[in-house]
Amino acid sequence: MAKRSYRLSLDDNIWFLQDIAQHADIYRSLFDNPYLGMYRAIHEQFGTKVHVNIYEECPEFGGFHLSQMPDRFKKEWQANADWLRLSFHAKANLPPRPYLTAGYDQVKSDCQRVMQEIRRFAGDAALAKVTTLHFAEATKEGVRALRDCGFKALLGTFMLNKDGQHKGAYYLNRAQVDQIHRDSFYTDPETQMIFFAYDIVLNMFKPMEIGPELDRMAALYPNRDFIDILIHEQYFYPHYVAYLPDYRQRVLAGIQWCVSRGFEPAFAGDLLGL
Repeated sequence: MAKRSYRLSLDDNIWFLQDIAQHADIYRSLFDNPYLGMYRAIHEQFGTKVHVNIYEECPEFGGFHLSQMPDRFKKEWQANADWLRLSFHAKANLPPRPYLTAGYDQVKSDCQRVMQEIRRFAGDAALAKVTTLHFAEATKEGVRALRDCGFKALLGTFMLNKDGQHKGAYYLNRAQVDQIHRDSFYTDPETQMIFFAYDIVLNMFKPMEIGPELDRMAALYPNRDFIDILIHEQYFYPHYVAYLPDYRQRVLAGIQWCVSRGFEPAFAGDLLGL
């Protein structure tokens, strides 16, 4: 990779799609939705590329399913696919760690259903070849299923837990994880899947803490030339139990850190030639 780049990724997404579906006869644009409207404004200011990992359904909050998402905005999805892309995350928010022990068939089935819906309402141009599984955990067979679905790179946590074991590392071992942190990307020769790590979860840090945390990560891994900053959708909404009124400020703090240090917006898939 010749240049230093960054990407903004969004996890646990479904509510903004539910809102668009519920207001399909009122909204004249995707960006009438407040969540997407915020990200378009950020893109217009900074050129930020936004990667959105989505669920198939949210049975615990209104029972919305992707099949209810209208395709009337399909041309708009395609017109904005240079900076806004969708990908598979999981069937639903619950249960936690859904693919920790899941086999090939379960992962492939869940993934294919979501991809089919994305193609229907947003088109192929909006479908990324990179994703993050919910909790970033999967068996080797699960990762093979994702590869067979067309995914070529996976984002993960790749951090140590209190017991000294890596979490959010799919099936990778310590040596493989260390290579990810050192070189930004690692390709497993067995599955041919590319793995890379996010650098910060923005909803876990106050705006004034985000810059210092990214400084800390940069000092730990000085050779990495790709930064992924991540935040979860649910913290955007006042009805959510852990609502963050400064959600936008957290996103901006992460982006401004990247921009001030010369990182340019890019999708991981584009950098990797996927």
